[in-house]
Amino acid sequence: MPGYISVVVMEWLLVFYVRMGVHKRGMRLRDLVGGRWATPREVMKEIALGAGLWAVWIGLMNAHLLGGGTNAAQGLLPQGILESLVWIAVALSAGFCEEVAFRGYLQNQFRAIVGSAGWAVLFQAMVFGVGHLYEGVGQVARITLFGVLFGLLALWRKSLRPGMVAHAWSDIFGVIIFR
Repeated sequence: MPGYISVVVMEWLLVFYVRMGVHKRGMRLRDLVGGRWATPREVMKEIALGAGLWAVWIGLMNAHLLGGGTNAAQGLLPQGILESLVWIAVALSAGFCEEVAFRGYLQNQFRAIVGSAGWAVLFQAMVFGVGHLYEGVGQVARITLFGVLFGLLALWRKSLRPGMVAHAWSDIFGVIIFR
């Protein structure tokens, strides 16, 4: 539980740091995320896109095209109902915070530096993947691909919201239901 709480705190501190950076440029965090939803239909569309990305990811995992999983992070998984409930807060925080940091801020920074959206997607995904090294080297490759898929979705939609949905959904269901 203390580990989960510290992860949530670190995730939100990262968003605070990103917010300070975008604020210096005269932007709001909302601008980085992709604005606000205008209609309930738009909300449903982005949830459906997030669910679709998650389904693609599960399909790739089940096809074993990305190699087998590892048990390297097994000790980090929730044990019991209380830890599972706290894990949901971790997953929701990761879904929001990591999408803001990696697909929002970092991808835009790389794009400004290299002048290429494609390279920016790849570079942020590599940083995202390496950030999960604690899960093992094999997982880094899988998570890097996950970052590429999320980066492409953010680039296409000009919104982080579908990726936020898919990211949180993946972390919740992938750990609590499919472990």
